[in-house]
Amino acid sequence: MNKQISILDIPTTVKRHLLLIAEQKDSSATDQAIIFQKDFAILKETPQLAGFQPAKTDYYNIVLCLNGSCKRTVSHFVFEVYPSSIHLVSPGHIHSYHDTTHDLHLYQVLFRKEFITESFLKENILENLLEVNSDFAPIYGMSEKGFHSIKSIYDKIDEEMTQCGTFHLQIIKLLVIELLYEMNRVCEKCLLASNRHLNRQFQLVAKFKKLIDENYLTLKTVQEYAELLYVSAKYLTQVVKSQTGENALNLIHKRQYLEASYLLTTSSLSVKEIAEKLNFDNSSHFSRFFKNYCGTNPSSFKVS
Repeated sequence: MNKQISILDIPTTVKRHLLLIAEQKDSSATDQAIIFQKDFAILKETPQLAGFQPAKTDYYNIVLCLNGSCKRTVSHFVFEVYPSSIHLVSPGHIHSYHDTTHDLHLYQVLFRKEFITESFLKENILENLLEVNSDFAPIYGMSEKGFHSIKSIYDKIDEEMTQCGTFHLQIIKLLVIELLYEMNRVCEKCLLASNRHLNRQFQLVAKFKKLIDENYLTLKTVQEYAELLYVSAKYLTQVVKSQTGENALNLIHKRQYLEASYLLTTSSLSVKEIAEKLNFDNSSHFSRFFKNYCGTNPSSFKVS
């Protein structure tokens, strides 16, 4: 049997999104979502989202919040989504929704990098636009003027998709590029308004979190990360505690748990295979770790 790990593409995401909306409306009606070359879509409506639903995608998603609120986990970041905010979810990062309000309304542009680079923008330029400051959660608040400016881009994209006029695909690609530049402009304003990025301890914690994302499968102790950061484990532990209120080892375990919960809920891998994939000594060790972290056995979590 071929064991599959689910990474969502745009067609699958759109299909699930529209089916969920139709089920909640108790009808076959769906919002407008058009896919171009399987590399692009825009989603106007928001189904009711609840619970921890970890997912990974092979595309970028730029999300504009029009109304309501929720918490989002994107990689090691957990942040509040609120009206007039915009955030980015990149490919391959585990993400999920929590604590959504009933009036949550998100406007979403989904695209793969190839959608733009194939004919419009050099890849190195696009990389710079998509790699917003990785030290901060990828969410940015806007002034009323900034919000309306960005929302107008979403509306123009939706209009082009609906009308399908001459050169509509080329115009949509240009609008996505404009959206990326506007998002980066908002990001720069947020950074200038904050002096946290000048704090050396904050920078150390940001590097620590980034290293965890890159090495959580092989590095399991604070000491190993401290050596990579050229500091003592004691100092790293103290700084992480003062900056985040959390224990440094807990941040490592949190990333392992995030990956484990994703694999348990989205893949056909057995508990034993997941334990091996996450480099635990054996399935018993993995089961103890998982139960200590969330109070549930991985087998029960997988079934639920």
